[in-house]
Amino acid sequence: MMDSKATYQLNLSEDLLFESHSSIMLVIDPEDGQIVKANEAAILFYGYSREKFLSMNIYNINILSKEQIKEEMDRAQRQKRNYFEFTHRLANGEERDVEVHSFPVSTEKRTLLFSVINDISDKIRQKLMFDRLFFASPYAVAILDKEQKVVNINENFTSLFKYSLEDVEGKPINILAAPSENKTDIDRNIELMYKGKVIKKEGVRKRKDGSYIEVEVLGYPIIYNQGVVGVYTIYIDITNRKAHEKQLLLFKSILENNSEGVVITNSEGQIEWINSAFTKIAKYRLEEIKQKGIGIIKSSIHTNDFYQDIWLQLQSEGQWSGEIWWKNKDKANYCAWVTINSIKKHSENTTYYVLIFKDLSEKKRIDRRINELQKNDLLTGFLNRDYFLKAINENHIKKGMKEFLIVIISVEGLEEINDSLGYLVRDRVLIEISKRILALTNNADLIARYDSDKFAILSSKLSPAALKDLAINLVNRIKKPFIIGDRRLYIKANIGISRFPENGTDVATLIRYADIALSKAREQFEENICFYSMEMAEETENKFYISNYLPGAMANKELSIHFQPIYDIKKSVIVGAEALLRWESPILGKVLPGNFIPIAEKTGQIVVIGEWVIKEVCKLLRAWNRKGYGMIPISINISVKQLEQMGFSKIVKAILFEYDVNPENIELEITESVSSGNMNIIIENLKDLKRSGIKISMDDFGTGFSSLGQLDLFGLDKLKIDKIFINDLTTVSKKQKLVKTIIGMANSLDLLVVAEGIETDEQLFYLKQIGCELGQGYLFSKPLPVNEMEVIIKGIQTKN
Repeated sequence: MMDSKATYQLNLSEDLLFESHSSIMLVIDPEDGQIVKANEAAILFYGYSREKFLSMNIYNINILSKEQIKEEMDRAQRQKRNYFEFTHRLANGEERDVEVHSFPVSTEKRTLLFSVINDISDKIRQKLMFDRLFFASPYAVAILDKEQKVVNINENFTSLFKYSLEDVEGKPINILAAPSENKTDIDRNIELMYKGKVIKKEGVRKRKDGSYIEVEVLGYPIIYNQGVVGVYTIYIDITNRKAHEKQLLLFKSILENNSEGVVITNSEGQIEWINSAFTKIAKYRLEEIKQKGIGIIKSSIHTNDFYQDIWLQLQSEGQWSGEIWWKNKDKANYCAWVTINSIKKHSENTTYYVLIFKDLSEKKRIDRRINELQKNDLLTGFLNRDYFLKAINENHIKKGMKEFLIVIISVEGLEEINDSLGYLVRDRVLIEISKRILALTNNADLIARYDSDKFAILSSKLSPAALKDLAINLVNRIKKPFIIGDRRLYIKANIGISRFPENGTDVATLIRYADIALSKAREQFEENICFYSMEMAEETENKFYISNYLPGAMANKELSIHFQPIYDIKKSVIVGAEALLRWESPILGKVLPGNFIPIAEKTGQIVVIGEWVIKEVCKLLRAWNRKGYGMIPISINISVKQLEQMGFSKIVKAILFEYDVNPENIELEITESVSSGNMNIIIENLKDLKRSGIKISMDDFGTGFSSLGQLDLFGLDKLKIDKIFINDLTTVSKKQKLVKTIIGMANSLDLLVVAEGIETDEQLFYLKQIGCELGQGYLFSKPLPVNEMEVIIKGIQTKN
């Protein structure tokens, strides 16, 4: 590389060393690149005649452009190299990679550039070959220096061990990859490699993430000047191979410990291996029969044609199974169930046969047991469900029986017994139930334990009326206490009945309809027995569609809120309104609240829907307030599911705060069903809501089972008398007495009373007479959509 501070005097005409030197030497004019002089080695290397070569410019042989040459010179200076790397083209067109060492020399007239050129093409090719071997290796490779530290790794090393070159460069390999428990052995292997030994070992190595892998390690010492200057280490992932070996050992262990006899023969039928179960059954040890033909265990019971058929099937299908009579070492015959599979080992182009067998007497015992399980319930002795359904289809429907009835009996309370007292007590109760059923149904065609807590009966001998009497007896008998040990346990039953062929002509339909009737029986308050009817199917179908489409109703903006005003019935002025949820589905049309709200309660969707209602009401109150309209309290119905939420009161207060709504403008209506919920959480929520200024009213009062103590516990402000008490109020004296009693009780507890469902002037007049203060109903107003309610609210402001 040229050094501006050092120049050397060279008498070119007398320098014999320049001409005869074996290195390639050129003298170049730095101003224009003209080749001024070349020694014999240069003439031979480039292949031009001396005359031609000395007429050339250095840019004629350097394939790089002037800009690229300038970049290389700058790069060399940055890297502090005393040479340049160029590619020169020879006379024959061949391109060679060269290192050019240059420095200035002074003559009498000017300064020239003296260059010594080294051909490094072979060295680069060797390096490329090494790099390809190193980087393109299909295995993980690491190169270590003489201090056992990592110099370089390839991509497969990174892929296998998860280390990048930056992670490992300059670090000892045993610290990176050696598990602590194997470090001593690995250090010994490394020591051997640095003593010039080639090693090949299998072992466990550690990845960057701490996980372990099994590898085969090949270590080659790198020797230079009769000394080890480093190590070339190859890691081959053998995790899958080791897993395969372990799996083979596992399979061998499984076969060895199999309770069934196993024999492996070669393609000639000579025995190669047997397991201990074979020895136990046939009484032969492996050393006694190895390499002997399988015929040693054949009995004389079967003909040669029998064995020939087995052989032909093995050749065509590769598998055979069936019964075979064999003989053991003591010459005693025994029957076995045998499965023979041929296994081809393609690497050796050979076939092996695996025979698996067991004593058929054991199999037949198992078959008999399985047959029993397929037919009967083990606990009760009744038919199981599958056999019951099969018997109905094959023995009754297909054989043309004219009519019969299917009875499904559902026993309630077994799950609670199981959870509280354990399955042994539950099973004893089930056995007692089956005895009671059997005692009353000795004329039944089929009796089954249909499910864990259901029984099923098919009767073709009883009329529907007689079967109804039987069902009543069953329900009453099951209601009687069960004495299990020192415990007296009570359960109850519901019964659903379907009729063939009136309700259906196939098993699935009859069972489904009996289940629908059973569901209806559960819903009934007193009657626990129900025959299927078409109305039930329609009701069930409607419930299905409602529960199916309800989850998307809110997202699809199908829900809305209507408001039914509440009036001071003496002054005839509006004093509040009740928010009522409405659902209009594009598929189902308008769905009545009485149809979809119970389903929302049952599925738990009422929690999300109820919160949406509170937000919508608060949003409207904020809008009306900003318009300057007069405010009246809005009542919102709250589900027991909502009140059972921990922190429900905080959710409500947060919504009121978000929409800047005065708590005095919100009333929450609960029903008497809250008494069946988690009272601790419900009371805590109600008290917190009351403390914030929200009023609480009891809706549909008189239809549930609230006690006076609970009314006080809830901290109520208002009672709403249900519509069923207002209907026929002016003509039915019993209802008049009930309503008077409710109003009197409310007055004594300082509670306001709202009468719901007022539809006639006569009802209104009577309610005024007996001291009722508030009322709502179609006589005053039907439920109004938001825009119509807003007109009323605006009117309140106008009057004020």
